[in-house]
This record gives sequence, structure tokens and C-alpha cells, in this order.
Amino acid sequence: MTSDKEMCDDFERNGAIYPKVSPDHIENLMKQVKYDAQLVTGTTTTIVTGYIAVGVVDFTLATATMACVDKRNFNKELGAKYCTEKCEAMCKDKLWELEGYLLAKKVSDYES
Repeated sequence: MTSDKEMCDDFERNGAIYPKVSPDHIENLMKQVKYDAQLVTGTTTTIVTGYIAVGVVDFTLATATMACVDKRNFNKELGAKYCTEKCEAMCKDKLWELEGYLLAKKVSDYES
């Protein structure tokens, strides 16, 4: 799979010179994301919420769930690990979306 940096470099090689969100910016934001894993009592369902501090507010970026069909296969630590990885990918996608929107607003306001 193509990395965010490779994709950005590819666009720049093909003339993309206008404002854009950079992979480095997203990676810096990702370093600030925190994750909270919870096990739904009496189930094999793991829920992980990814959030980032925006001033005094912990802003939720994404919530991921995973579950095991048969309780005999369930492993709490692995459930939390893989659910967190899933949530991390969701948070990264959401940051790209939100930061893109923010940049679009700034460009629109500047060009108005």
C-alpha cells in the first residue's frame, strides 16, 4: 500500500503546488492522539475510542469495536491491541478529513 508521503510526493512530481495538508502534519497530530480501551462487561466486545486534546476539550476522532464469536477464543489483551490499531487507522483518516476541511475553509476565506 502506498504511504501518505509517497502519495503526496507523487502529486507534487505531477505539479500539485497549491495548498495541501502534509503527511508530516498528520503524523504530528497522530502523536497527540490518545486511546481508551474498554471491554463490554460479560461479552467479548472491545471498544476503543481515539481522542485528541483541543484546548481543554478531549475531541473524539473515532470509536472502533471488535468482538470474538466464541468466548473460548477471546483474549482481552489481543482484542485491545487489534482494536486500538483499527481505531488508530480510523483516527488518521478522520484527521486527514478534518484538516482538509480546515484548509479548504482557510483557502476559501483567503480567496473571497
